Amino acid sequence: MDPEEYKVLHESCMQNNNGTSAVQVFLHVVPSYFALFHAVQLTSAAAVTHIPGRFMLEFCLIVLPFVLIVTILSQSVMKITITLAFTTIIAVVHQMKHKTHFMPFVQIPGRKPQFVTLLRAMVNVMTAVCMLAVDFKVFPRELAKTETFGFGLMDIGVGMYVFTNGIVYKVNKEQTLNLKRVRDVCLSSFPLVVLGAARFFITQEIDYQQHISEYGVHWNFFITLAIIKIIGTLMMDAIKDPEIAKFIAITILCCHEMLLHLGVSRYVLSAKVGRSNFVDANREGIASIPGYIALYLASANVGSVMRPSMEIQPAKKFIRNAVKLSFIAGVCWKMIYVCEDMFGVSRRLANMGYVFWILSLGTTLCVLFMLLEVFIYFVRFEEPKTPEQIMKGDDFCIPYTPLILEAVNENGLAFFLAANLLTGLVNIVFQTMLLEKAAALTIISYYSFILCVAAVFMHVNKIKLKVW
Repeated sequence: MDPEEYKVLHESCMQNNNGTSAVQVFLHVVPSYFALFHAVQLTSAAAVTHIPGRFMLEFCLIVLPFVLIVTILSQSVMKITITLAFTTIIAVVHQMKHKTHFMPFVQIPGRKPQFVTLLRAMVNVMTAVCMLAVDFKVFPRELAKTETFGFGLMDIGVGMYVFTNGIVYKVNKEQTLNLKRVRDVCLSSFPLVVLGAARFFITQEIDYQQHISEYGVHWNFFITLAIIKIIGTLMMDAIKDPEIAKFIAITILCCHEMLLHLGVSRYVLSAKVGRSNFVDANREGIASIPGYIALYLASANVGSVMRPSMEIQPAKKFIRNAVKLSFIAGVCWKMIYVCEDMFGVSRRLANMGYVFWILSLGTTLCVLFMLLEVFIYFVRFEEPKTPEQIMKGDDFCIPYTPLILEAVNENGLAFFLAANLLTGLVNIVFQTMLLEKAAALTIISYYSFILCVAAVFMHVNKIKLKVW
């Protein structure tokens, strides 16, 4: 097909999508959790220590299943989820049934909890896969980004990035908010700004297809992340209390929703408004900032609830935190449908419905990964450790994080940047929307493989390019 004709075709396939349901999106995400559970179990049982062998096992058990779920197996996702959930429950019951008397003594390490690493890395991997897969017709259109309102799997990308970065914020009561701190935060965000500017100029130079109504003409994912990092971090430095941050997040969200109803929503979504100046040209990106700030502050509060607050945390207290978080998740899930009836759910506006949707998805996954952490320490429990014993050696921590996910988490931004570059390269070389299923699956799988190989190579050679 002629390049100009293909560009029009590609952009038309990304437009006017109304999405699916919040439950359907969740059903495309949660199988990766069950696949991860079985990957951890099989890797441990097989005692695979050889890096190439471990890599291939994890890639086939964690990454490839997600590629299939968002492509040719999308219509069977309900059956897949039920089957995986059933087999997971059987495995859990089988391993726990003879060890219930250990429960009061099981301890969870508070330093660098692995379940947070798993969540952050899984979000990165899923986003990278979908980033390319959406450019093929084998990817269901209802999972692509929605035009105005609705639920799409691709809609959760930027929201989950903000969420997973918010939950790792740690309050430092000795940190003072001064000009030096502002400068340091801005400097740490500068690479994101550079990446955002570079993405704009490169896409303009090569006339790359883009969906302008997603963020705007000059705006993009990197610019949004940079601004949220700066404002969110400085606000948390000033607040210092995650409980107060929760109420400030609610206040910002309510004000944001009110402004949207007073005319901002019509201004942003109107096709009649031109893009003659910077604000009009980037109104989607600018208008969504308050919603993402509220999401960041709320995520910081979620992080304070779920992360162990001491060096050694009894499993009983850890489970209590998981139960508390599950109640928060339940409230957020309820709020999705309340907001959907009242305001709608819009990633483009980052409105109240969208924020609650991301919080419901994020907190639910946090609870699941916390339960995985408890399960691992429960079934591998040997004997209680004192703080003195823990300080003397590292044997208290049970390293169960898959190699691929640990590598991706170490260089999250570099991994995402590489995914962007490879996605662009594939779209330049191939007219992806015209390829059949076999070719599409081959390219997506090979692309995922290359990304994971690069991440593991950097991890093994101790190369860190992390910014956030």
